[in-house]
Amino acid sequence: MRALSLAVPLAAITAVYLPKQLQPAPGVETWLFFDGVCNLCDGFVNFVYAGDSQGRVRFGALQKHRELLERHGAGRYAEGGEESMSTVVVIQDGQVFIRSSAALRILAVMDQPWRHPLQRLLWRMLAVFYLVPLPLRDFVYQLVGQHRYTIFGKKEQCMTPSGDFKRRFLEYDASEDRHPIFQ
Repeated sequence: MRALSLAVPLAAITAVYLPKQLQPAPGVETWLFFDGVCNLCDGFVNFVYAGDSQGRVRFGALQKHRELLERHGAGRYAEGGEESMSTVVVIQDGQVFIRSSAALRILAVMDQPWRHPLQRLLWRMLAVFYLVPLPLRDFVYQLVGQHRYTIFGKKEQCMTPSGDFKRRFLEYDASEDRHPIFQ
């Protein structure tokens, strides 16, 4: 009973305090690298895009950014690496986050609080997951990751973003907007 009386206040404090602690400093870009053919990953990227009105997260497919990932010490997760396509990778201010830590970092960057009270409650519950030991969080992450194609399917090739969404990708070239078709 005593453990429960300590756990509840700790969870409440974590739910309020931790989301702010997971956010990068103002002006720090967040790069989210994902498996470009995975439908689950594609859905997550669309969710992040919709929930990041300030455009703080930029996206890149693991298949297309091997050199950039290698420069930041995360080349093993790029296509052809030792742990190829096994996790989302988040880079913030030169720091690399993978698996469940990467997902929680991304959720912290999204608009806070989310618009609907139920979404705010969900976020607070997710923040408490940061207290779950990393090996256990990552075990669950890897279990889902191993079966993601079977459960959610995959595409033949990486997504081709368009419109404003395209501007959020690392490979975006602003000169494309100057093409006569956009004038």
